[in-house]
Amino acid sequence: MLKAPRIPAFSPRTIKTLLACVALSLLLLGLGTLELASSYHAFIKQGFNQARVTNLLLAEWVQHEFREIDLVQSSLAKQLTAADFASNGNSEARSALETRMVRAMHGIPQAYDILLVNQRCQIVLSFKVSPGFDASERSYCKAMQANTRDDHFISERFRTMTGDDIVLSTQRVRGDDGKVIGLIGTAVRVEQFQTQLNRAMIGTRYDVLAFADRSLQLLARQPMLAQLPATPIDDPYARAMLQARQASASYLLTSPRDGRIRLHVTSRVENMPILVSVGIDKATLLVPWWSKLYLFAASWLVMLLLLIYATRRYLHSVRLSEALAIRSAAIDHAAEAIAIANGHGTVEYINPAFSKMTGLSSAEVCGVKQLDALLLGHQPEQMAALALAIHDGQHWRGELASNHRNGQQYFETISVAPVRNSSNQLIHIVAIKYDISAAKKLQADLERLANTDELTSIYNRRQFLQRAQEEIARGQRWHRPLSLAMLDLDYFKRINDRYGHGFGDDVLRRFASCIQFNVRMEDVCGRLGGEEFAILLPDTDRYNASLIMERLRKAVADITLDSPLGGEAVHFTVSIGISELYPGEETPTPLIARADAALYLAKQEGRNCVRTG
Repeated sequence: MLKAPRIPAFSPRTIKTLLACVALSLLLLGLGTLELASSYHAFIKQGFNQARVTNLLLAEWVQHEFREIDLVQSSLAKQLTAADFASNGNSEARSALETRMVRAMHGIPQAYDILLVNQRCQIVLSFKVSPGFDASERSYCKAMQANTRDDHFISERFRTMTGDDIVLSTQRVRGDDGKVIGLIGTAVRVEQFQTQLNRAMIGTRYDVLAFADRSLQLLARQPMLAQLPATPIDDPYARAMLQARQASASYLLTSPRDGRIRLHVTSRVENMPILVSVGIDKATLLVPWWSKLYLFAASWLVMLLLLIYATRRYLHSVRLSEALAIRSAAIDHAAEAIAIANGHGTVEYINPAFSKMTGLSSAEVCGVKQLDALLLGHQPEQMAALALAIHDGQHWRGELASNHRNGQQYFETISVAPVRNSSNQLIHIVAIKYDISAAKKLQADLERLANTDELTSIYNRRQFLQRAQEEIARGQRWHRPLSLAMLDLDYFKRINDRYGHGFGDDVLRRFASCIQFNVRMEDVCGRLGGEEFAILLPDTDRYNASLIMERLRKAVADITLDSPLGGEAVHFTVSIGISELYPGEETPTPLIARADAALYLAKQEGRNCVRTG
């Protein structure tokens, strides 16, 4: 009779060993699962943080570019009058206006065109579009006619008659009565946005950087597309962010273009209808995590290879550090000065551009200085505002004068922004500095050209009348005397006709120099036109004004110029009329009229004399 085979019994030690192995395996599995889950969330959080920092840098670039445009446009707008928007204006004035516009374009390298639009939405001046073009259907023209307080507007992307895709930054121009008299705009090609993206370094070939307008029309993209699409971007999260009027949004989105899932951080550029979107490819970001998963599976199956697992984990940490180093290279090579501090405000990093701008090395700053002291050491009164903005999670911007380590002064704008994680904890503070010394110099040059006479370097008619209005108000308020002298060179036309206009200009310059040398520091000198000049004498009655002008008349008569034709030296004289401010007068018009009448009397009585009116 056959017997069934006997199943061997396991010894208690064997069972204990098996149970211990199972328990150890389950324990390692549980610990490994927790580690993988934590690591997964850490990688996702790291991807979003990297996208936020990159997004911030790109947004700051956009604001810097359009801040330069606003600076120049504001200077130009102060110089424009209603006559500049007339299509049949004076040709000489129009030529001078075009010259100022060309100078302004030289100060805005990113500008493609500068144009003026009148109240009827017709272009009156442009270097790319023919005057008379009807722009009433353009969004920038509708913005000019809208009843809003904001005078600045940035259009959506549109195509010009020449086939160029542009974005237009405009500013309403107001007259002395505050009413809108026209529009000044600066066109920027969308290729300018693409150029900036091409300079930025992205982590992998699947990461995406993009600029878009508020209708989600694409302005630029990296990797670059052969042609910008005519339809808006298919991004429901960005559209929902705009509808909810949120500043930024973080989300996962599957691209309809290549089917890849990316971690997107999309934000609106502050005070601008422009969106910045940074997409970090999720699959590429999680490559180290997947490697860790496979390593854990192998280690769980073969517990004897735990050393290999630890080694592989270390190697993958090194790879992760290298990936972070590649992405940080974009900050290292940025042209803007960048400083990054930890959540406590201690500086942890400055890029080479920061060292070049300030003269401070990384060793002198990192881990040693606080960010607020580094940025605002010479302006401690602004530190409280900076600390409050960071505490409230808002951007802080300031414009100030700073000194290089060698003592050289420069002007800069500083933008500081907090970087928070998904738990709203402050983890970093990013500061970006821009050197605006060149823009400041351009602004000063434009103001000087607007306020002084180009030939004699004294006040022009417009600025002189403005100063006269101020002095009249001061004199009437404090009941102080005020006199005005009108000066006209005698027989100046004969000098021009005989010796030429070049010599006539020399006479005017020498005359203006003589005026400035013989009057007081508080006196205001101006050229009203041609050979007609005026001097405002505060705290001076007509008697003392006559004494001063008589001294000036003699000084002019003593001027000697070498004749360009050879022979005897050239002399010239001046006739002067003086008037004094009457009580109750509020404008310079009657004062000038009386001085002009006195000047006419001096001419009638033989010239080269001083008369009061």
